[in-house]
Amino acid sequence: MPVFLDGQQNLAALTVPGVYGDIILPTPVLLGQPTNIMGLVGVGSWGPLNSLIPLSKPSDTALYIGPPKIRSRDISSYVSAACQVGGAIGFLAVRVSDGTDQAATAAVATGGTYASGTATFSANPAANDTLTINGTVVTFTSALIGATLAQTLTTLLEILQQSNDTNLKGCTYSVAGSVLTIQAATPGTAGNSIALAKVSTAITLAGAAVAGGAGTGGTGLTVTAKYTGTLGNGIQVSFQNGSQSGTYMAVVSFPGMPPELFNNIGGAGNAFWVNVAAAINNGTSFHGPSNYVVASAGSATVAPTLSAPVTLSGGTDGDTGVTDATLMGQDIVPRKGMYAFRNSLVDCFTLCDLSTIADYAAIGSFALSESMMGIFGSPSGDTISNAIGTLISAGVDTPWFWYILGDWTYWYDAYNGVTRLGNPAMFGIGIVGNLSPQQNPLNKPLQGVSGTQRSVAGQTYSDTELSLVNTGRIDTIIPPQQSPGGYYFSFGAGRNASSNTAANGIEYTRMTNFLIRTAKSKAAGSFIGRLQSIQPNDQTRQQAKALFDGFSAQLASPMVGLGLNGQGMIDTPWSVVCDLTNNPPNLQALGYLFLYWQVRYLNVVRYFVVKFMGGGNVTVNVQNTVPAPAQLANPINVAA
Repeated sequence: MPVFLDGQQNLAALTVPGVYGDIILPTPVLLGQPTNIMGLVGVGSWGPLNSLIPLSKPSDTALYIGPPKIRSRDISSYVSAACQVGGAIGFLAVRVSDGTDQAATAAVATGGTYASGTATFSANPAANDTLTINGTVVTFTSALIGATLAQTLTTLLEILQQSNDTNLKGCTYSVAGSVLTIQAATPGTAGNSIALAKVSTAITLAGAAVAGGAGTGGTGLTVTAKYTGTLGNGIQVSFQNGSQSGTYMAVVSFPGMPPELFNNIGGAGNAFWVNVAAAINNGTSFHGPSNYVVASAGSATVAPTLSAPVTLSGGTDGDTGVTDATLMGQDIVPRKGMYAFRNSLVDCFTLCDLSTIADYAAIGSFALSESMMGIFGSPSGDTISNAIGTLISAGVDTPWFWYILGDWTYWYDAYNGVTRLGNPAMFGIGIVGNLSPQQNPLNKPLQGVSGTQRSVAGQTYSDTELSLVNTGRIDTIIPPQQSPGGYYFSFGAGRNASSNTAANGIEYTRMTNFLIRTAKSKAAGSFIGRLQSIQPNDQTRQQAKALFDGFSAQLASPMVGLGLNGQGMIDTPWSVVCDLTNNPPNLQALGYLFLYWQVRYLNVVRYFVVKFMGGGNVTVNVQNTVPAPAQLANPINVAA
């Protein structure tokens, strides 16, 4: 006889004798939604545009977005800074561009060898030194010369790889240690005509021109990076003998990742190159499609040159023209910029280095609609009075916006080997991504902050200034000598941008978002479509109440390990009402089911007052019983 889920069979209309299996599924349980996923909108060197890119730490960010670059709006820099606060954080990033971004590309040629040459650097070039490649002069300006030779070569490599200059595009480039390798973009003797010259005592050229090109060459394959960006300029394609006789293996190498191996590719003449393109684009029985490149077959009819890696070039980030409007994006399909966060798991977010005041109100409204919190720093070197005035002029008065004074932070960028000045929103994102939602960032250590603009100048905040910060709906990072709990940088207010004194703590925003997102989860959604009666013992209402009572009990219990210091995540008591008092028959007839859920949050200690009396004539009366509440409001009872 049939087995079915409860409700699938009309049990009042059975006609065939037998045993029926009616499976009643258990009621779903509420599970808390993640609160450590932070959203970032900015620029990167790899990855899809205007899509959610999951990241967890700087190492995988370097692979999926690109390593940190010293530029504004850089997603990877925000991740690196935020992760120094703690490792519990995760990210969803949205990469944007100004539309000029390009994908790296290369032609895999056959029937010839590539001409190449080197430029070896013994030290940093001096200002106005030059390197001439294929007739184009590259001048070492102050913008190109870094603090170290490694930084200079990194910048030089980016300039050469991203250049649209016709002469420079005739070569591909790579750096190993202090050596810049310059290789003709196509094989053959024609590459030997690429001249090299320099005006610098720090540069030694292997010759007056690249050399070693032979044959005539022919294009077998055009390979293009899957995404735009400069990270694609490190992709290499090469060929080896395949495992089976008479076949070849195409190798696609992406920086920092294991190579992709497309093995046992056969075919005669041009059919071979067609098969290579198909293997890379569609995958083989041993390997799926390439994650890094797409390919198209050329007209070559000869076999590939073995063990001769071809490096892609020409990839650009499209970052220089990105504006605040680009970061904001559009709220129509396809959604772009900030609006790509709709219906995501993001708890808090920022638009990297956005400073347009006119955008703040729209950001606050979006954050409320998505149960998120926007985190933004004011311009570098901003004053307290100006930051407070900015919120007023922007029309922002909401718990869903955290505005941090532009006393920008110094942090060490290990990838670039420099201490950098960054937007304080980096560490706002970092601290909330490493705190449970019931906690406030007030007086929590900001690991990774080595200074702020004011602290480096030897300035601290006066009590009057901190009073203005705490009452002005803004926040700021205070130096170690002013942090109440230890010698670390920390936030001095933990206040959001709301004038409602009962809702102006960061913990209010995050706990409210956490609970309301949980209330909208699939477990609660399972009640949609169910039946409800006017009977006092209606099972639907009882199960809805039990669902929220059970979750509340879990949050309030200090025994289940969800809270901190012997406390749960919420205070007791709580209240859940879902019965005929709030679901009368007339509302049931309209399809409504009302559940009233009241939760008391834990309160943040802001003012620890120690009342003290001392003296040689003070008599202390020791009290061994618990004092009454009225006594707690008075000083210690003493007798002279």
